[in-house]
Amino acid sequence: MNETEPKVDFTGQVAVVTGGGGGLGSAFCTELARRGASVVVNDLGGSTTGEGRSTDYADAVVRRIRAEGGTAIANYDTVSTEAGGQAIVDAALREFGRVDAVISNAGNQRNGVFGELTSEDIEAVHAVHVKGAFFVGQPAYRQMVRQGYGRLVLVSSQSGVFGNPFRGNYGSAKTALIGLTNVIAQETPAGITTNCLFPNAMGGRLGGTPLADRPDAQWLAEAGRRSQQFTEGATPDFVTPLACYLASRACTTSQNMYSALGGKYSRLFVGLTEGWYVPGSQAPTCEDIVEHLSEIDDRTHYDVPLSGLEEMDTVLAAKGRLGLL
Repeated sequence: MNETEPKVDFTGQVAVVTGGGGGLGSAFCTELARRGASVVVNDLGGSTTGEGRSTDYADAVVRRIRAEGGTAIANYDTVSTEAGGQAIVDAALREFGRVDAVISNAGNQRNGVFGELTSEDIEAVHAVHVKGAFFVGQPAYRQMVRQGYGRLVLVSSQSGVFGNPFRGNYGSAKTALIGLTNVIAQETPAGITTNCLFPNAMGGRLGGTPLADRPDAQWLAEAGRRSQQFTEGATPDFVTPLACYLASRACTTSQNMYSALGGKYSRLFVGLTEGWYVPGSQAPTCEDIVEHLSEIDDRTHYDVPLSGLEEMDTVLAAKGRLGLL
């Protein structure tokens, strides 16, 4: 990097990373600290299914950061309750006096066939991913509003936008984070950004059901076979630069979704086809829908609305094209 290029710097800033003891989370924490952030490494220390507790994971990351001359504290509160989320943010405020960035990365998985997922499987996953984003994000957001500055990074997944089998609970939870990102971004005052990260990396701690006994073992084997073709870009270190950028002063845009997979970085978006517009007050029949389905499905031209109001604008645009305005 030459001296004229922008530098991603966290000097004087405080970052909170949930799930900071896992493969991705620990990489995020370490890089943030290397770039000057004081880091709250939050990790409950449970298995990948969310069971059990341990201080070892967060403590190990803090030791590594401090050994490199960085500043960090460990926190072991759960993200899945309002009290736990508040305690995580309070730890940052008590120790460092502010919160500049939150990477909502804590996660768990309880994979299974859709028809066989139990209510506990659904609640356990949604509690960590969705409620966790709310319960940590809300007190941090209130502090950011008081400061006039902040960065929220919600960690989603390709399972939440493209889907992966045996992950109905996980995929739906990760999709919720897309909607939450869009809403927060539209509400936030100047100085605060909210973006969504879609990371893919091998590594992290193992736990829960043995791989051979998992219902998605065959799918994982196929995913592993494909990933062998780009293993050089499939480690947490390849996701970390994007995560840290989104959490930094250098990131000034909001309501975006970015993917890091196998060394390739991409922006995701939700598009809306030009579609078929029905003028007048007479609603179409089911048969009309079938007749015009090719127009409805045609992706030649599309819009990317950033709000419900902007989708309404596409209807007004259709009326305009027909000279009905």
